[in-house]
Amino acid sequence: MKKLVLALMLSFICLGVNAQTPEEAATTNKWIETFKKLDGDKDWNTIITKSEECKSEIPNWEYVYLYCGIANYNLKQYDNAITNLSTFIEKNQTDAVTGAYLIRGHSYSEKKDIAKAISDYDKFLEKNPNDNLTILAKANAYLNVNDLNGYINQLGIVLTTDQNNLFLLENRANAYSKQNNWQKALEDYNKLISLDSTKVSYYNNRAYANYSLKTPESLKLAISDYNKIVSLGGGNENVFTILTSLNKEIKDYPAEISAWDKLIQLSPDKTDYFYRRGTAKFNNSDFKGAIADFDVVLKADPKHLNALKRRYNSKNRIKDVKGADADAKLIKVLEAEKAPASPAKK
Repeated sequence: MKKLVLALMLSFICLGVNAQTPEEAATTNKWIETFKKLDGDKDWNTIITKSEECKSEIPNWEYVYLYCGIANYNLKQYDNAITNLSTFIEKNQTDAVTGAYLIRGHSYSEKKDIAKAISDYDKFLEKNPNDNLTILAKANAYLNVNDLNGYINQLGIVLTTDQNNLFLLENRANAYSKQNNWQKALEDYNKLISLDSTKVSYYNNRAYANYSLKTPESLKLAISDYNKIVSLGGGNENVFTILTSLNKEIKDYPAEISAWDKLIQLSPDKTDYFYRRGTAKFNNSDFKGAIADFDVVLKADPKHLNALKRRYNSKNRIKDVKGADADAKLIKVLEAEKAPASPAKK
């Protein structure tokens, strides 16, 4: 199952002039232009270095803390980001604090301090209730501490307005699967397949969900999805192995044999596949076909006792008395070889 991940990118440019004299205004504008250029160049280290010089020139200009917080966030120095952004929030009484709450929320989320991250995201969302990127950031915060209920709830909020978002639907379906909430997972996988009927991973995940329900009907649905994967060109050793197991479970031996046929085509040197196909043929009353497969196994390994016993039973079923007697003698010899030695007499 895929790991659920949301990637977040942030570009934040701010302007703030709160000078009282023309000279202070000119100095402030100089620093705004300096920080705008450094921000555009993503030169985060220089922003931090320059911030000390800026504070000495215009000590009452709180926006320097915002720029410094952004730079520290992008350098993954989250403690420093939180300190600077908190200072800005304390000093600033304008709507610019809304953006600071957002970045500080990201910083708290990275530190897995989820209660504070959620609080900051909620403050941002009070002003921007339809900002889906922030709702997804909030979802990611829940995911960072494996709170799948919170994660699913936030994805659901976005999906109410973006109902056909394949990425979010798949993430929510996978989250439901991690909770073993198979019915909800199936609802999302069904929606995904209705939107894109060509993606193998959707069928694979839906098949697993149906398999996990373990009902006769769900097993058949899982088989149908794995067969669809084959028709889409995704048939590999793992898929055909699963098909052998599922068809055996519902006692559809012809379908099981067909899956073994594919596996033998893929790996003709694996004698165990012949043994298991022979067993499926025996269960399907194809005793001659079973004998042919057990012959292959015993040619490669004459001491394969289970293959010998199954061939003996198959020969009995077709009334090959001579062949069965010969196998019975070989079975006795092999069982004697495997029997523990008797303790020596004193």
